[in-house]
Amino acid sequence: MKLGLLIMALFFALLFIIVGGMGYYVSYKTDSREYPWAYSFDKNKPLLVGKWAGKFIEPDSVEKKISLEIYEPYTKLERIFYSIGFPYKRRVYIAKNKFEGYLIIQKKYNKEEYKVRGSINRKNIKFFDFHLLANEKDTPPYHYSFLFTNGVWQENQMSFVLTIVFRKNSLPNNLKNHEPILSKKVKVLLKRA
Repeated sequence: MKLGLLIMALFFALLFIIVGGMGYYVSYKTDSREYPWAYSFDKNKPLLVGKWAGKFIEPDSVEKKISLEIYEPYTKLERIFYSIGFPYKRRVYIAKNKFEGYLIIQKKYNKEEYKVRGSINRKNIKFFDFHLLANEKDTPPYHYSFLFTNGVWQENQMSFVLTIVFRKNSLPNNLKNHEPILSKKVKVLLKRA
């Protein structure tokens, strides 16, 4: 009797592992079609997701380091839980052409950290734009914000136009009410970190 129960338990555990493995594979295959910029069965294929780093010089000749991490739409852990039928935490902003990430801009003694959201061009996945979610910290006496446009990624490097907008000091949620004082564009080149 005990041996029969043990064999039955082992059978169901094996079945659970096989179904979970197949679910993981099917989920990954589907995502590699829907998110070709984030997943690939080819280990050597460069993807947009991952860590990027570079430098840029602001209009006032201050050099800043910039690092950007673009997250996978689904982590491996989320995919494992989903493939075996358990609920998993899903990011709200997931769509076929959307991404989330984390950006750090730093100069010698100052470090600014931002969450970012962006989108990939549906017709050509090599083109993208992204924006910052509001930063809690103000920079007196002026607040500046960044706009990221005309993004292009090619294998192991990416570039985009960074527009630095200076405004009178204001809370982040009131920025739309204040006209920019000055706006400058800078081209930024990042490489894989």
